[in-house]
Amino acid sequence: MPPARDVVVPHARRTVAGLAAIVVGLLAFAAVLDGVDEHGDLSVWDSPVLTWLLSHRSAGATSALQAVSFLADPAVLAPFVIVLALGIAWRTRRVRPALLLGGAMALAVVTSSGIKVLVGRARPPLAVMIAPPETNPGFPSGHTLGAATFLLVASYLLWTWRPTTRTAVVSLSVSAMGTIAVAASRLYLGYHWLTDVTASMALAVTIVGVVIAVDPLLPALVRWSTMVAVRRRNSTPSVPVVS
Repeated sequence: MPPARDVVVPHARRTVAGLAAIVVGLLAFAAVLDGVDEHGDLSVWDSPVLTWLLSHRSAGATSALQAVSFLADPAVLAPFVIVLALGIAWRTRRVRPALLLGGAMALAVVTSSGIKVLVGRARPPLAVMIAPPETNPGFPSGHTLGAATFLLVASYLLWTWRPTTRTAVVSLSVSAMGTIAVAASRLYLGYHWLTDVTASMALAVTIVGVVIAVDPLLPALVRWSTMVAVRRRNSTPSVPVVS
């Protein structure tokens, strides 16, 4: 029987799985956004959840969750991802994992920034935030989206290297716990509403769906781009040399 890492999952199945994740993620995000717009559905729990968390604050929990929030800060996470991607590429002599991870994180940043501007939703009052305060739009949570995307894509890459049920269960469990920890930190510290972090989780599922769908096509895309670059270089007219 071949080693676990030699088991190949058909490209068609990965593509279908990726498209399914994209649809599920987008539908979930649309449902959360609709509730926010109409002040209904899940958004009715925004204030109760925040109030409950405020009443259960403690010095120890605050310190721990500030550390979690700091590690998930895009300004901290982005350099880490860049170094990690370069390290993976150097260690494995393969650019695919680095391209998928880096591309997913870049997509998460662009998506978060764009939706924040378009929706323009206010964060909870400054009075409930634990310093330093944040005043830019809060929907969705950039910290939660970045952390969830990183963890889910890392889980997928690990599974493609060793596609076993145990790998899937362990990696997804770690991803879920890490994402929940970051989301909880953002809620506890008063920076976001419940629907902000929930929307980020849905978007992260969408982005990992894009990664799964694109992954089987990546070798062909790389070959095509290389071929186009070579053709352009060969078609460039030479400059005559005047002697």
